[in-house]
Amino acid sequence: MQVRANKYCFKGKPRLRTGYELSRVAAQIEKTLDEVSLPFLILHGEEDRVTDVSVSKQLHEVASSKDKTLKLYPGMWHGLLYGEPPENLEIVFKDILNWIEERCQYGNSRLEREQKQQNEESSK
Repeated sequence: MQVRANKYCFKGKPRLRTGYELSRVAAQIEKTLDEVSLPFLILHGEEDRVTDVSVSKQLHEVASSKDKTLKLYPGMWHGLLYGEPPENLEIVFKDILNWIEERCQYGNSRLEREQKQQNEESSK
């Protein structure tokens, strides 16, 4: 399998402290999902056995960002950028580039407008 051959993929047993810290940070992040206000793109393989897709859906639903995108990939796993067949990698990278290009075409005017609106709301 491609994932097992990937030299950057950790294959050892996790240490107890690592597991504890991952759990602690995940719980902390979950409590503050509504504070996520920057534009973001979530990519998730529907066959992911490492991260539950419901967490990605929750982030998308709860985050306060006005510019958020959730992209689910049927039949794909956790390693969307390194563990999938080349044809799937092409799909994922194309989606990422398209998402970035769509936001670049707005230039700074959109960011300036949003910052102005936030400043006006906070000065009230």
